[in-house]
Amino acid sequence: MNTIKQLTIKNDRNQPIKSISHQDIYSLHDLLEQLNSWQNALNLLNDFFSDKQRPVNKKKIASNYYACSQIFCAFHNEFSQALQEMEKQITELRQKEKVKY
Repeated sequence: MNTIKQLTIKNDRNQPIKSISHQDIYSLHDLLEQLNSWQNALNLLNDFFSDKQRPVNKKKIASNYYACSQIFCAFHNEFSQALQEMEKQITELRQKEKVKY
């Protein structure tokens, strides 16, 4: 038995509310998961750049530098694309049809 629940929204000013589809929500959720997937790599970069051990182990730094720079470049590119996508999605959501309840 499927029951449809009606959502009642208190709208004191009788202002229309934007219609947001499940697809809009899933799209934003996918983008959030994409950004969250970088958490481990960013923690690795944080560890590399916040290593304050003395004396400095130059061989260790040299061997890890290239890998860290590649991780950062990949993240920077993906993050820039994600920001553009998020801006696009926000613009689309702002332009959504308003529904009067």
